[in-house]
Amino acid sequence: MIPSMPTVSVCCITYNHERFLAQAIESVLMQKTDFAVELVLGEDCSTDSTRQIALDYQRRYPDRIRLLLPEKNLGVMGNFLATLQASTGTYIALLEGDDYWTSPDKLQRQVDILEAHPGCTTCIHDAEEFMDDNSIPPRLFSDKYSAVLPKHEKEFTQGDIAQYGWFIPTASMVFRRSALFPIPEWVHSAFSGDYSLHLLLTRTGNIYYLPEVMSHYRLHPGGIMSATQNARIIARNKKQIFETSYYKQMVDARYHGRFNEFLEGLHFDQSARLRQDGNRLESYYNYWKAISVVGRGRTVSHLKQLAYQWYQKLTGK
Repeated sequence: MIPSMPTVSVCCITYNHERFLAQAIESVLMQKTDFAVELVLGEDCSTDSTRQIALDYQRRYPDRIRLLLPEKNLGVMGNFLATLQASTGTYIALLEGDDYWTSPDKLQRQVDILEAHPGCTTCIHDAEEFMDDNSIPPRLFSDKYSAVLPKHEKEFTQGDIAQYGWFIPTASMVFRRSALFPIPEWVHSAFSGDYSLHLLLTRTGNIYYLPEVMSHYRLHPGGIMSATQNARIIARNKKQIFETSYYKQMVDARYHGRFNEFLEGLHFDQSARLRQDGNRLESYYNYWKAISVVGRGRTVSHLKQLAYQWYQKLTGK
């Protein structure tokens, strides 16, 4: 039987990962620790053999793997939050079903760090990013985000998260459950579960960074967004606008400018897409939000540009 209170719960969500899930699970099973570890696996009604693979592993390791098998698809965020909620360990480690860990000492190292640094809520590490079809060479997160991730150990604050944005490999995260729960209700409607977690976890402590590579982050080839996906992008923009308003409430006011500039871009894009979709009223509303969110000076500048464009159109100049 799985211990009622494991030290670490590994929160793993999976959907249509039949080619990758076994590698992810094996990377958890190989962990060498002096504490109890459970794998909480949320399988979101895959259309391939992912669920069967999960069931096979659970039968082989009933004392280490706990399955969540919803009867209907919950979506990425719904599955993630349900699996998080079911992870009852003192610490929670994140791993998606198409990524995997590379070091058998990963969990022990990170728990030891958190035990030694009570002012930190989270421990992360470097990771390798690779394309599933090998179309581009693999690279390290510390190279991709070289201006942020150093070659030495470091603590990141919430201000760093607000300033630099997303730079943390998901499969590198181990954090104190008590630092996250209860999860605010707004997160259920957010677009970015990862970045929301980064800001929430730094409300009460820092993030400790280890420069060692201990996980691989898999990228999948994808095509350019087509016109038929316009509705999906509109829905995504709406969620990002929604969550960013809550991000601003969490961080110090000196970082609001960065989020306002992000909102400006989102509203401009939303305005153009809604106009393309024939929704002129909401398009105008988002245009006004775009030109007014940063500040009065930016609003005046945008209005001057708009007036000049109308003048050119009317005069033919």
